[in-house]
Amino acid sequence: MENTYYPIIFSQADGGSFTVVNNGTAPAPCVLTIIPNYDFMEITIKGLSDKPLIVSKVKMNEVLVIDGENRKITINENDAYDHFDGWEFPRLLPGENTIYISNGNQATISIEFNARYL
Repeated sequence: MENTYYPIIFSQADGGSFTVVNNGTAPAPCVLTIIPNYDFMEITIKGLSDKPLIVSKVKMNEVLVIDGENRKITINENDAYDHFDGWEFPRLLPGENTIYISNGNQATISIEFNARYL
């Protein structure tokens, strides 16, 4: 069976929080892509891990990828673990997940995930 990803793009117009539904029966690793609108931004994301994920010091138009599927953090495909503060990689639990983003207007943020089933 082929995996299908569901990209979702968020903007500050959506507000500081939004809900994503994981229709699977198991936690689904996420791939977050963050492209800052300004240099040296800081974004805090809650709801994709037990503790908040913090991204900082990324320059405008760089592409930061937090890949929970492959357990990598990159900027423009180079290692970028020093721009990430978190205890685990992002994932969506089964069912509704409420995600909170502070300073979300500083970047374009997208999330991709593949529903998983037990």
